[in-house]
Amino acid sequence: MRTITLEYDYYNTQAQNALNYILSLGLFNPTVEEKKENLSEKRKKLDHALKNYMIDLSTFKFNREEANVYE
Repeated sequence: MRTITLEYDYYNTQAQNALNYILSLGLFNPTVEEKKENLSEKRKKLDHALKNYMIDLSTFKFNREEANVYE
């Protein structure tokens, strides 16, 4: 027996319909394994996706007087 692993977007209806059709053929014995990512893996993915949009605010000083000028 061989193993097939499918990764798909759970909320994609076309993917779900295709998977339901494949399973309805009766050729496969489905077992579901949830892929769980730990927090550090999620953080790395997010940092990689947002690295082009990050702005260095370490020297930013908020000036309340300037912020309250509405003219």
